Amino acid sequence: MPRIGALLLLSREHHHSLVMARDARRAAANNDTTVLAAAIAHMESHWHAVMAAHFEQEERLIEMAGDVLDPASVTRILSEHSELRTLAGGPCELEPAERLRKFADLASAHVRYEERIFFPQLQSHRCVADNSAKASDSQQ
Repeated sequence: MPRIGALLLLSREHHHSLVMARDARRAAANNDTTVLAAAIAHMESHWHAVMAAHFEQEERLIEMAGDVLDPASVTRILSEHSELRTLAGGPCELEPAERLRKFADLASAHVRYEERIFFPQLQSHRCVADNSAKASDSQQ
């Protein structure tokens, strides 16, 4: 389903997160500490540059569109956001390879779920179309 309004930019950002997940998965398969450290640094940078604001926007849309969303889907999305924040946002107690693997697996599954299940629910709410102007303003 083609995306409209506020979901258009979010959908485009999903591609970058899938690429990040693929790269994290490849790095996790490598036992080189230099490669692992670089991948962790790249993941954290991606979190601060893209994912943190992306999650904030999705969570604002969830608040606005709550009346049309499946409660189980909302619970899943918010739970995964919390776990991804922990994995990508900074210090984490997991070993680097395990952290990268978990991030890669969860980020990939999360993006696919949003695109296939959750965004179609959001797209049915008027707040998504109403936010298209706000989304394009934030790109400039």
